[in-house]
Amino acid sequence: MGEPKLDHDKYAAYLNQHLVAADGGVESFKAAANTWAGTAWAEVFEQLYKEEQESHAKVKALIESLGYDISAARNAVAGLAAAAGRFNPLNPTRDRNGRMSQAELDALVTAIMGQQAMWETLAVLSEMDPRLDATDCTSMIERCEDQRRRVRVVSQETAKERFTQADVS
Repeated sequence: MGEPKLDHDKYAAYLNQHLVAADGGVESFKAAANTWAGTAWAEVFEQLYKEEQESHAKVKALIESLGYDISAARNAVAGLAAAAGRFNPLNPTRDRNGRMSQAELDALVTAIMGQQAMWETLAVLSEMDPRLDATDCTSMIERCEDQRRRVRVVSQETAKERFTQADVS
């Protein structure tokens, strides 16, 4: 039996699905940067937002470099993702001190995990697709791990403030 061959339709669809997710991810990190503006954590979220923009561009460039088309349906979904990110359904009031901000932080960690899973899948596929750079995939996996760590630090360092009552003496 011969070597397995890539199913380019599935491969392209998978990458386009991650590009759509990345559209929403960029907006989510922008919303988080707005939520945490003016705090000791603002720089962390501004940097994460920039990194997510870079990751988004990288996925888009990867799709194009592999010779696949960017899904036309993605453009409509991207518009909805952008609107949702601006509204920030997980934390519409941009409150840093409550359940909504914890849900927002948890969602950011989950988004990063999804991105990392994609790079891990691509690292495996690099064994059969010479167009992929395994070293680059590993670098992106490490970047995701670092991003997740930074969000978790904020979550852990601010949890008590979020889940305790103010002294009302």
